[in-house]
Amino acid sequence: MDQSLVANILSVTLFLVSLFIALRSFTLYIQVRSSRLCILGVSMTVIALTAAAGFAGDNVTSMTLNVDWFNYIGQTVSFIFILLSLVRSSEDYLSRLLSYQWLVLVPLMALMLLSPVLPPEFPDAVVTKTLLSGLRGVICIFIFFYYFPAFMRKETRFSFLMSAAFLLLSFGYIIIMPKYVYPSDLFDHIGDIARICGLVSMLVAVVGG
Repeated sequence: MDQSLVANILSVTLFLVSLFIALRSFTLYIQVRSSRLCILGVSMTVIALTAAAGFAGDNVTSMTLNVDWFNYIGQTVSFIFILLSLVRSSEDYLSRLLSYQWLVLVPLMALMLLSPVLPPEFPDAVVTKTLLSGLRGVICIFIFFYYFPAFMRKETRFSFLMSAAFLLLSFGYIIIMPKYVYPSDLFDHIGDIARICGLVSMLVAVVGG
């Protein structure tokens, strides 16, 4: 299987699913004014932008786009805010968390806009990429542990699909860690397919919810 094709499918799927969830979250936020929904909407918007940046970085040849900085850091930060939004339900806590998220959004957007002039690699790229990929996997598994008990208590379709989504995302991020030390298309294929399945599960959960 052509790795560039799989990567493009992942980028397009990530963009479409993230954008849909972001739009749905903002629509619901306007109706109920829940800061948690706004946090989710902002996080998924950033993740959608990382997908678009990744697609551009892989396919635009007329200029150099060093998008890894924005992609790795943007996704990691977005998952952190999703996780933190699940820790407590207090609207005061969520409102403060949302304020911090808006502040963090500024340097993230700067990373995206500065991609043509950023260094092509992280300092000590193997270690940095391995840690960031692993961190995304760990955060997603923590999010899974918030949704799975909800499924065990209520046995709802939404909590089951969201549990499956973040479990697959976690596996997808963790399984690709060895490729930074021992490059292999096999790790990429397995990780990308797992993440695509996770995103489809998330989309079905949101559409059905």
